[in-house]
Amino acid sequence: MGVNYKKLLKDTDVFCISCMTSNAPRGYQLADTIHEKSGARVIMGGMHPTWMPEETAQHADQVIVGEGEKVILDVVEGHRKEKIVRGIALTDLDEAPFPDYSILKTPCEAANVISTRGCPFRCTFCTTSRMFAPYRQRSIDNVIAEIRMYKKMGFKYLNFEDDNFTADKERAKEICRRMIREGLTFKETFFFGRTDMADDEELLQLLHDAHLTRVLIGIESLNQAALNSIHKGQNIENIRRAGAACEKYHIRVIASIVLGLDEDTKEDMDRSVEFAKSIHAYQLQPADPERVKSGSFPQSL
Repeated sequence: MGVNYKKLLKDTDVFCISCMTSNAPRGYQLADTIHEKSGARVIMGGMHPTWMPEETAQHADQVIVGEGEKVILDVVEGHRKEKIVRGIALTDLDEAPFPDYSILKTPCEAANVISTRGCPFRCTFCTTSRMFAPYRQRSIDNVIAEIRMYKKMGFKYLNFEDDNFTADKERAKEICRRMIREGLTFKETFFFGRTDMADDEELLQLLHDAHLTRVLIGIESLNQAALNSIHKGQNIENIRRAGAACEKYHIRVIASIVLGLDEDTKEDMDRSVEFAKSIHAYQLQPADPERVKSGSFPQSL
């Protein structure tokens, strides 16, 4: 569907841009273009601006650090005028409204649900437990209500975008039971998990029965020294068991591997890739740590 960018620039007062590090240069380019071609304000936030607010402020009128729901309206309406605005974390996630997919201009077959924020683990390379601290959960009733809405809207696919959907295994089981019991399963549902999901056969069966049959698991490395250095909290045997368990329960795996950890050699990286092939992972997701070192991220905002 075509977008009339000239009209958009003419009619818009405020543009909000969210960035990760990988797309921050593009976000900056868009912000600069908006300033050049219109009088609109640009507000930027997200992972990269949270860690690099001063850099981001060179391109944005204002930067929101951390979670933005409780401050965005005041920023847009001009009640908060400081260049860098500290966000306020939601304490009750049930307060967050459900996404409005009706405003999308492009076709969408998959709905996204975020049932938790943060992660109880603190792997040193990951921003999640720093950006979204502390770890919080929505009520199961609230999650099911959102899923029910998407089912009525006709979505064929669902994604749980929690950074660790199976962190609380009993909660994950109950969500799966409700989805099965209430006819809220989809053709396929994606989720993020950890290798420790292999320790719970009941969980694996419920995930399969609820059609949560596609998972991204952070393997990271097959070098135990590297895993220890990033405080991953798993060993090589955990990784192998998780691969076998997912294959047994017909859960397709995306193998996430961090390439270039300080302790890894090229041979270690090659072994990780070969392992992903051996468990029939249908996708390999490599990540470049760049500066993955203990303490490289601030402990809190």
